Amino acid sequence: MGILGGVGWPSTIEYYRLVCEASLAYHRGREFSGPTPMPEIVIESLDMNFTINNRGSSEPGSWDVWDAYFHRALRRLEASGAELIVIASVTPHARLKEISHGIEVPVLSVYEAIGRQCVAQGIEKLLVLGTLPTMTSPAFRAGMAPFGVDAVSPTGQALKDDVAGIIGKLYRNEVEGAGEAIERVVRAAVPERELAGLAVCLGCTELPLAFPEHNGEPGFLANGIRYLNSSVMHATAAFQACVDTP
Repeated sequence: MGILGGVGWPSTIEYYRLVCEASLAYHRGREFSGPTPMPEIVIESLDMNFTINNRGSSEPGSWDVWDAYFHRALRRLEASGAELIVIASVTPHARLKEISHGIEVPVLSVYEAIGRQCVAQGIEKLLVLGTLPTMTSPAFRAGMAPFGVDAVSPTGQALKDDVAGIIGKLYRNEVEGAGEAIERVVRAAVPERELAGLAVCLGCTELPLAFPEHNGEPGFLANGIRYLNSSVMHATAAFQACVDTP
């Protein structure tokens, strides 16, 4: 398995841990000699400062440097012998087609992992919290459509900026008060009467770090709000792909 990480480093650690814990669970009760078997993993860690400073806009060609940076990293993972690749970040999936062009190794879609979990749990509407590109790009909504899920983001720039500020702190592994801050955003974005009819997708792989008491859970309730952990769903799907690969 190849993990494209560094964007940011806390979620890269989470993906590695989640994949290894999935292997522990898979092998529990099975017969084998020695330590529990684990997928062979190579990690390509990028510079988050560079990726953020080179994000594009709606202008043609503005994403070229960003796309090329990720594409070269995927190439290196492919050259390392990776048989499948998981990107430990949600934001790059908005440009997965551009950055994976010509890559022959499968790159696992986070949208597909989330969509399948929504179908399994009967979820038809998501409030998506994530980076500004994730919340403003139509890619997440398009990725959920094949699963019959309506994906929306907070309306108003102020709430989006609040989410971005929370993520910025989590990039630095500053988790104190982050869960409460996320709840405030959710309650400001969704009327109380509508909360029961949707789930909140923690659509940045750092956001689940705000809820350490629900570590490793694909979905959980916190103060009456239903959350989905994109990191768990994506990393678990990556391990399952290892199992399913001939």
